[in-house]
Amino acid sequence: MSIARALSNAVSGLTATARGTETVAANLANVMTPGYGRREVALSAQTLGGNGGGVRIDGATRMVNATLVSEARLAASARSESSVRADFLARMTETIGLPGEEGALTTALTRFRSALQSAAARPDDELRLTSVVDAAARLAERLNQSSAAVQEARATADRAIASDVSALNAGLERVAYLNRRIAILESEGADPSSLVDERQAVIDGIGQIVPVQEVAREHGKVALFTTEGAVLLDGSQPTRLAFTAVGQMTPDLVAGTAPMMRLVQNGQELTEGQMRLFSGGSLAANFAVRDELAPQVQQELDALAFDLHERLADPAADGTLGVADPGLFTDAGGLADAASVNGLAQRLEVNAQVRPELGGDLWRIRSGIGAATAGPVGDSSLLLSLVDALGAVGASQPGSGFDGNGSLQDRFGTVEARASTRKVNAETDHAMRNSRAETISARLMADGVDSDAEMQRLLQYEQAYAANARVIQAIEEMMDNILRL
Repeated sequence: MSIARALSNAVSGLTATARGTETVAANLANVMTPGYGRREVALSAQTLGGNGGGVRIDGATRMVNATLVSEARLAASARSESSVRADFLARMTETIGLPGEEGALTTALTRFRSALQSAAARPDDELRLTSVVDAAARLAERLNQSSAAVQEARATADRAIASDVSALNAGLERVAYLNRRIAILESEGADPSSLVDERQAVIDGIGQIVPVQEVAREHGKVALFTTEGAVLLDGSQPTRLAFTAVGQMTPDLVAGTAPMMRLVQNGQELTEGQMRLFSGGSLAANFAVRDELAPQVQQELDALAFDLHERLADPAADGTLGVADPGLFTDAGGLADAASVNGLAQRLEVNAQVRPELGGDLWRIRSGIGAATAGPVGDSSLLLSLVDALGAVGASQPGSGFDGNGSLQDRFGTVEARASTRKVNAETDHAMRNSRAETISARLMADGVDSDAEMQRLLQYEQAYAANARVIQAIEEMMDNILRL
């Protein structure tokens, strides 16, 4: 081997070890960076004129387990969905309360019934009659507050959908841009690994919103689809999603009817069936809260309010009422109707006829809402009749969501129990999905940069560098000896 060729081999070796050292340093520096793919320098033998010509650097290879990355994204999407559901159901449980809690619905009902019983013991005592009106007002207020909290949760979910759609569009635009840049770098023979890292991190973010599948395309590009088959990006332009939040939410608003819209894809609002293409992730969970979970809770609250209204508006409980007269509780001042029960929990209020501050008379609690004159102050029959009406076991209203016979206390307790059960189930589901996501994330991290292996590789590069340096040193000594001849 000639001296020139030996020198060329040694120099190429030094260049390769320098590049390898840089790669190890980059790996170690990004050991905790999300989306970073471990690099390995790809080397091959270089030949010149059929003889050995040193080593050639073919580039840095990005080492990523695509299957594990896909599993991690799907697990993260499932965790994001369960988190939204669990947070909503926890808020509903806090709003409705649990038996025995100070702010629970059953506590308000129990205090109202106790106030009626106390007034029945001393119907002549105006303070006790006032307590009945106050307890009734607090019960109505608790139903009002619970209904308002449900609608606020729907509005929050509606705003979260708009935020998710905005983030999704921005993420897809960024992936499309990175696709173009990566293709250009590959055509120029440059290393696009840093852009591939960024693209992976962006797609991971998209996966929090909708479960996404990545499909490789030519020139380093990727296409993105939801797991149910909706096209997000396949080509130079991503699909365009749109959504406009309602703002203030009311119980009568239903998905698919203006102004409450579903997702719009490329200018076309999706049907209920098409929305399944975007199931999973925070986007679907927020739609579920707005269109399914919250309306379910609202329906149960309305059923409680209607049952309470009907029991005390029954002429059998208060003989002074006509069939069209509201009882102690009213629907915004009027008689509630089964056809318009939606949102009743938010409109329920105490009849102005028994509220002195609104021109009403306390004696109507004792003598009857529709009584023309005050009856005997010692007559407790109406108060006892109201107590019996609250405790009576009756059939549930059609469409109320309750089954079988039960008292009003039973149905209030049922709603609280359902809220608690849903919360526990949602938290259990979230804990399972979170554990799975963390397990897969740990596997992904373990499959990434191994600092011990990188340090071992660094020692190998150091040894290779020293060997090539000794060759150059020997060549230098040989040249010096030749020049001294």
